Amino acid sequence: MRQLELRRHARRDPNADRLSAEGRAQAEDVGRAAVATFDVVFVSPAQRAAETAAWFLRGAAQQLPDHAVVPGLGGQDSSGGSVEGMAAGVRALLQRVPEGGRGLAISHTPLVERAALGLTGIEIDPLGECEGVLVTLSDDGSLRVDELRLGRDRSEP
Repeated sequence: MRQLELRRHARRDPNADRLSAEGRAQAEDVGRAAVATFDVVFVSPAQRAAETAAWFLRGAAQQLPDHAVVPGLGGQDSSGGSVEGMAAGVRALLQRVPEGGRGLAISHTPLVERAALGLTGIEIDPLGECEGVLVTLSDDGSLRVDELRLGRDRSEP
Protein backbone atom coordinates (compact mmCIF):
# COMPACT_ATOMS: atom_id res chain seq x y z
CA MET A 1 0.00 0.00 0.00
CA ARG A 2 1.09 3.56 -0.76
CA GLN A 3 -0.59 6.81 0.23
CA LEU A 4 -0.38 10.37 -1.00
CA GLU A 5 -1.88 13.41 0.70
CA LEU A 6 -2.61 15.85 -2.10
CA ARG A 7 -3.39 19.24 -0.57
CA ARG A 8 -4.07 22.77 -1.64
CA HIS A 9 -1.54 25.34 -0.40
CA ALA A 10 -2.25 27.48 2.68
CA ARG A 11 -3.60 31.04 2.57
CA ARG A 12 -1.43 33.20 0.35
CA ASP A 13 -0.30 36.77 0.52
CA PRO A 14 -2.68 38.61 -1.84
CA ASN A 15 0.22 40.64 -3.29
CA ALA A 16 2.87 37.97 -3.87
CA ASP A 17 3.56 34.28 -4.47
CA ARG A 18 4.15 33.53 -0.80
CA LEU A 19 2.09 32.64 2.23
CA SER A 20 0.51 35.26 4.42
CA ALA A 21 1.21 35.19 8.16
CA GLU A 22 -2.17 33.48 8.54
CA GLY A 23 -1.20 30.93 5.91
CA ARG A 24 2.04 30.05 7.69
CA ALA A 25 0.16 29.55 10.96
CA GLN A 26 -2.54 27.56 9.19
CA ALA A 27 -0.07 25.16 7.53
CA GLU A 28 1.78 24.69 10.83
CA ASP A 29 -1.51 23.94 12.64
CA VAL A 30 -2.53 21.39 10.02
CA GLY A 31 0.90 19.80 10.30
CA ARG A 32 0.50 19.51 14.08
CA ALA A 33 -2.62 17.42 13.48
CA ALA A 34 -0.81 15.09 11.04
CA VAL A 35 -1.01 11.45 12.09
CA ALA A 36 1.54 10.09 9.62
CA THR A 37 5.21 10.48 8.86
CA PHE A 38 5.95 11.56 5.31
CA ASP A 39 8.53 9.65 3.30
CA VAL A 40 8.58 12.03 0.35
CA VAL A 41 7.28 15.53 -0.42
CA PHE A 42 6.26 16.97 -3.79
CA VAL A 43 5.41 20.62 -4.46
CA SER A 44 4.32 22.68 -7.43
CA PRO A 45 6.80 25.29 -8.70
CA ALA A 46 4.95 28.05 -6.79
CA GLN A 47 6.75 29.46 -3.76
CA ARG A 48 3.53 29.27 -1.72
CA ALA A 49 3.45 25.49 -2.27
CA ALA A 50 7.00 25.01 -1.00
CA GLU A 51 6.27 27.27 1.99
CA THR A 52 3.13 25.29 2.79
CA ALA A 53 5.11 22.05 2.82
CA ALA A 54 7.81 23.59 5.02
CA TRP A 55 5.36 24.96 7.60
CA PHE A 56 3.32 21.75 7.49
CA LEU A 57 6.42 19.68 8.26
CA ARG A 58 7.45 22.12 10.97
CA GLY A 59 4.07 21.63 12.65
CA ALA A 60 4.46 17.87 12.33
CA ALA A 61 7.96 18.11 13.87
CA GLN A 62 9.43 16.37 10.82
CA GLN A 63 12.60 17.02 8.86
CA LEU A 64 12.27 17.47 5.12
CA PRO A 65 12.42 13.99 3.53
CA ASP A 66 13.26 13.28 -0.10
CA HIS A 67 11.49 15.94 -2.13
CA ALA A 68 10.92 17.28 -5.61
CA VAL A 69 9.37 20.19 -7.45
CA VAL A 70 6.77 18.76 -9.86
CA PRO A 71 5.59 21.13 -12.62
CA GLY A 72 2.42 19.06 -13.14
CA LEU A 73 1.24 19.99 -9.63
CA GLY A 74 1.05 23.55 -10.93
CA GLY A 75 -0.77 22.57 -14.10
CA GLN A 76 2.46 23.00 -16.06
CA ASP A 77 2.35 19.69 -17.90
CA SER A 78 1.52 18.79 -21.47
CA SER A 79 -2.17 18.51 -20.54
CA GLY A 80 -2.32 21.97 -18.98
CA GLY A 81 -3.66 20.48 -15.75
CA SER A 82 -6.55 18.61 -17.35
CA VAL A 83 -8.56 16.06 -15.38
CA GLU A 84 -6.78 13.22 -17.15
CA GLY A 85 -3.36 14.83 -16.81
CA MET A 86 -3.77 15.46 -13.09
CA ALA A 87 -4.94 11.88 -12.49
CA ALA A 88 -1.99 10.50 -14.43
CA GLY A 89 0.37 12.79 -12.52
CA VAL A 90 -0.96 11.59 -9.16
CA ARG A 91 -0.61 7.96 -10.24
CA ALA A 92 3.02 8.66 -11.19
CA LEU A 93 3.68 10.33 -7.82
CA LEU A 94 2.20 7.35 -6.00
CA GLN A 95 4.81 5.16 -7.67
CA ARG A 96 7.51 7.39 -6.15
CA VAL A 97 6.17 6.82 -2.62
CA PRO A 98 7.97 3.89 -0.94
CA GLU A 99 5.93 0.72 -0.44
CA GLY A 100 4.06 1.08 2.86
CA GLY A 101 4.85 4.81 2.89
CA ARG A 102 3.08 8.11 2.66
CA GLY A 103 3.83 11.18 0.58
CA LEU A 104 2.72 14.79 0.81
CA ALA A 105 2.01 16.80 -2.35
CA ILE A 106 1.13 20.50 -2.32
CA SER A 107 -0.80 21.81 -5.32
CA HIS A 108 -3.59 24.27 -6.09
CA THR A 109 -7.30 24.51 -6.64
CA PRO A 110 -8.88 23.46 -9.01
CA LEU A 111 -6.01 21.07 -9.81
CA VAL A 112 -6.51 18.90 -6.71
CA GLU A 113 -10.22 18.65 -7.47
CA ARG A 114 -9.42 17.71 -11.09
CA ALA A 115 -7.10 14.95 -9.89
CA ALA A 116 -9.83 13.56 -7.62
CA LEU A 117 -12.32 13.63 -10.50
CA GLY A 118 -9.88 11.93 -12.85
CA LEU A 119 -9.14 9.20 -10.31
CA THR A 120 -12.71 8.51 -9.18
CA GLY A 121 -15.10 9.99 -11.73
CA ILE A 122 -16.68 11.88 -8.82
CA GLU A 123 -16.58 15.67 -8.58
CA ILE A 124 -15.75 17.01 -5.11
CA ASP A 125 -16.68 20.42 -3.70
CA PRO A 126 -14.02 23.13 -4.00
CA LEU A 127 -11.27 22.87 -1.42
CA GLY A 128 -10.30 25.47 1.14
CA GLU A 129 -6.70 26.28 1.95
CA CYS A 130 -4.76 23.23 3.22
CA GLU A 131 -7.65 20.89 2.40
CA GLY A 132 -7.17 18.04 0.00
CA VAL A 133 -7.52 14.34 -0.63
CA LEU A 134 -5.80 11.21 0.59
CA VAL A 135 -5.13 8.83 -2.29
CA THR A 136 -4.48 5.23 -1.28
CA LEU A 137 -3.07 2.71 -3.73
CA SER A 138 -3.75 -0.79 -2.39
CA ASP A 139 -1.54 -3.78 -3.08
CA ASP A 140 -4.19 -5.11 -5.48
CA GLY A 141 -3.88 -1.93 -7.59
CA SER A 142 -7.18 -0.39 -6.52
CA LEU A 143 -7.36 3.31 -5.68
CA ARG A 144 -9.32 4.98 -2.92
CA VAL A 145 -9.73 8.74 -2.56
CA ASP A 146 -10.84 10.28 0.74
CA GLU A 147 -11.43 13.99 1.25
CA LEU A 148 -9.32 15.80 3.86
CA ARG A 149 -11.45 18.67 5.14
CA LEU A 150 -10.49 20.96 8.00
CA GLY A 151 -13.97 21.18 9.54
CA ARG A 152 -14.00 24.95 9.64
CA ASP A 153 -16.97 27.16 8.99
CA ARG A 154 -17.37 27.07 5.19
CA SER A 155 -18.51 30.74 5.24
CA GLU A 156 -14.96 31.93 6.08
CA PRO A 157 -13.10 33.58 3.21
